[in-house]
Amino acid sequence: MDQYLEALREALLHEDNWKRVVLTRAWAKLAPDKAGVYVLKRGEQLIYVGETGNLRGRMLDLLESRQHSVRRTLGSRLYSDQEGFVKATASRKFPPEFEQLLDEYIITNLMVAYVTVPIGRKELEELIDKSMGDSEHRLNKRSKRKGSGKVVR
Repeated sequence: MDQYLEALREALLHEDNWKRVVLTRAWAKLAPDKAGVYVLKRGEQLIYVGETGNLRGRMLDLLESRQHSVRRTLGSRLYSDQEGFVKATASRKFPPEFEQLLDEYIITNLMVAYVTVPIGRKELEELIDKSMGDSEHRLNKRSKRKGSGKVVR
């Protein structure tokens, strides 16, 4: 299993696998309609890793603050001290001007890589997560799975 996960990790993080985040439905639909693991980076810093049952659906979620915690966390970190800011939740977007600022920030600064993973998504996600360390730049929320001692978001 270790060799399998290492091969997936290398494929996921390979320099040719990184794509600009465009934040359009057409861009999101280029992702495979399959299970996998995805990573976001800003510059050379990995800032988020996630696993999903459907990569295409998860890329579509990146378009909407109500659908993805990355957008909510990033938006709050960047704009919470500005006048008129209202925190987004799973049922409420940021105010339109902050949604626009966040879209521009993501398009300008973030890259994404993903790889389909038929089995072992959570294990690959945890492998990548551990390699990210506890940087203040990371957007993943770290907590323990009940009873397993494994990291989840």
